[in-house]
Amino acid sequence: MTRKLTGLLAALALGLLAQPARAVFENVDVSPRARGMGDAQVAVADDAFAPYFNPAGLAAMTRSTLATSYVRPYALSFTDLIYVGGAFRVAGLPGSLGFGVRRFSVEWDDENLATGQTESVDLLSENTYTLSYGLTLYQDMHSTALLGASVNLYNLDFGPTLEEADGGQGIDPGSDTVAGVDAGLLITLHERTRLGVLVKNLNNPQIGLDEEALQQRIHGGVAYEPYIGVITTFEFENVLGEAVQYHGGIEMAVSEGLFLRFGAMTQPSKLTAGFGYEVKGLGLNYAFSTGGGTLDGSHQFGLSLTWGGETP
Repeated sequence: MTRKLTGLLAALALGLLAQPARAVFENVDVSPRARGMGDAQVAVADDAFAPYFNPAGLAAMTRSTLATSYVRPYALSFTDLIYVGGAFRVAGLPGSLGFGVRRFSVEWDDENLATGQTESVDLLSENTYTLSYGLTLYQDMHSTALLGASVNLYNLDFGPTLEEADGGQGIDPGSDTVAGVDAGLLITLHERTRLGVLVKNLNNPQIGLDEEALQQRIHGGVAYEPYIGVITTFEFENVLGEAVQYHGGIEMAVSEGLFLRFGAMTQPSKLTAGFGYEVKGLGLNYAFSTGGGTLDGSHQFGLSLTWGGETP
């Protein structure tokens, strides 16, 4: 019991990824491309991660795509974050559909008293299931206005205490599920400048018996493409009642199919970098971000598959 309590307290002390212990379902980067660009994506969301960053970006996509990513935030051995998402053009619909599945878990290696073997037990798991839609509001030769929305089903599940795991009289804290709604806007001006806005959890969802409010966030950003194959972007992120975070990044196509990415962010201060390589619709992505203090850096990996439609 003591060891398990120690592990739980360690996770809580880190505030679920080294931020102040405020709420569950906090913003942890699900995309290696985003991490490499300083987590600035609201104005450039145009891939399988658009349902998370800005569903309006789905309307601009001309191809179908699937992607997955994995990160162990801050190299903490007891945490895992996995994301699977996609976007699809559907015949007869004026826009595109997207989906995302995000799972963050805190684990504990527990010794089974009956068998003497060590087993991994989930102390906590956060599961988010997202369905998104994006459509074009306005379009002419030089400008577009895109609108998108996401419905998120948040499921929070706490693992049993040690006695319950061993068949005794332990306590099972249980689980709860709640729905949240996001809205996004993406505007392109004169082909090279994009403005993006995302309002996260605008319906103020609350979870659990104590009705803990999930984070309400607003993201606003601008992206500029001075040359073909070079994208610069800047973004602010404001969580209700907290200091504003600033994110900035750049993506450069250095050769056919190869992209280099660099970025920075504040609150906490981090530097980021990464790369992406795509050939015949298959993509490999990697990104690294510093820990922003005493914690180790994070390494994130991703795979993607794109097919059909027109190649940008």
